[in-house]
Amino acid sequence: MMNKLYDCLDQCNDNKPDCKNDGFAHPRECSKCICPSGFGGPLCNEKPSSCGEEVEATNDWQPIETTLDAGEEGEERDEYKRCTYWIKAPDNVDNAKIEVKITELPEEFNKDGCIYAGVEIKAHENKRLTGYRFCSQDDVGTELSSNSKVVPVIVYSGSRKKAFSTKLEYRYTS
Repeated sequence: MMNKLYDCLDQCNDNKPDCKNDGFAHPRECSKCICPSGFGGPLCNEKPSSCGEEVEATNDWQPIETTLDAGEEGEERDEYKRCTYWIKAPDNVDNAKIEVKITELPEEFNKDGCIYAGVEIKAHENKRLTGYRFCSQDDVGTELSSNSKVVPVIVYSGSRKKAFSTKLEYRYTS
């Protein structure tokens, strides 16, 4: 919003990169893109370099189990630990969508806004939007369907006292 107000996005008109996934040109380094969370690389078409992995969906449910440890006692940490998983549909399947189902969440992190820890599933068409966030046992069984062939799943925790573990399942449909 502020970039538009101050015409910062117009700084790169001559040398604008082809940013993907709703990324946009960096106003001071026109050859780079500023990427939405869950996306990385110079053009926002890669998984960020954090922990996690790229997985290819099949038409059968497959599990993802994650654990973010609490770290060492007394460890200073200003930010959340994050792991990004990219769930991708096969390239050879037209009109594929990814489905993600939450199968297990811990009880200890149930807080409005999931401010301590949670799972963020970016299934919106607009990738700049924050994804759906889950951290409550009430969310177990929730299923989301994507608008694209790639769905970033960001598992995060700011806890220094307890590990955050979760289980999800995913598949593609067409």
